[in-house]
Amino acid sequence: MAELDASKLPGDAQKELREFLEKKLSSKAGGDGGRIVFENVSNTRLRKAARWFLCRKKLSNEYRVLSDKKKLVVKKRKS
Repeated sequence: MAELDASKLPGDAQKELREFLEKKLSSKAGGDGGRIVFENVSNTRLRKAARWFLCRKKLSNEYRVLSDKKKLVVKKRKS
């Protein structure tokens, strides 16, 4: 099980990220709000896909994907 906390992203980006990850990882996402949970997906695959999404949407200068114990977190970069 892999979990991503994307609550720091704006609302539209959260929805787009969830849809993108479901398509990219060929798996249905669970969780509510900014929490996205996948069964049978590794943290590494989820992190790479989330980073790819941020890069494609030109959000990688503002946000980054970090590991927080056993889950991943999207955090705003410090300026």
